[in-house]
Amino acid sequence: MFKNTFSFDGRIRRLEYGFSLIAFYTVYSLVLIFTNEYRLLSILIIPLFWLLWAQGAKRCHDMGNNGWWQIIPFYLLWMLFDEGQKNSNEYGENPKAKAKLQFATSSPQVTDVVITRVKHDNFPLIDDATNLEVINVNYSNLQEILRQLRSLDFVKSLKYEVRDSTSSITVKHDNTTQYLLDEFMKIADGINVLEVTQGNIIIKIK
Repeated sequence: MFKNTFSFDGRIRRLEYGFSLIAFYTVYSLVLIFTNEYRLLSILIIPLFWLLWAQGAKRCHDMGNNGWWQIIPFYLLWMLFDEGQKNSNEYGENPKAKAKLQFATSSPQVTDVVITRVKHDNFPLIDDATNLEVINVNYSNLQEILRQLRSLDFVKSLKYEVRDSTSSITVKHDNTTQYLLDEFMKIADGINVLEVTQGNIIIKIK
């Protein structure tokens, strides 16, 4: 909270925006009270309004809107009470999602899992790697997906990282990406496949 306060980039939650408003009006009131005696205090008006505008822009971003939306009359009420978008958007990651994942930290969590390589007679031994992006993931279903991938005997190793509610799993395996997806879907349930290309799979947890 309150990182890069004067920046117009990124997203902030309702709580941080509310605190920003309280800080703005508190300091602004003090400046007005003491300006007659200490005229130099009036220069504080500039950074105060810059802070208010920057924090408002990031709050608009959290709801998926351009920062200029904050000049719309009464839009301030939506900025204070409307929840932001749950997933990442064009302005950045969901600032609230980190608190929902037990294992999510400010740095990606990276874990290596080494699996014994097995040679198969029914398909050629080909070194391949596929990036499996899992959307709407939590600790429980991520562990289940990793367990299912480990059960595939042509999978050689897994490496994954988590950012908010999205996990990126690098799967080293034999055969093709399509073969990996076909075998994985035989044992997985509650999953929607969004995109498949050679070396890349995007799925979403229902």
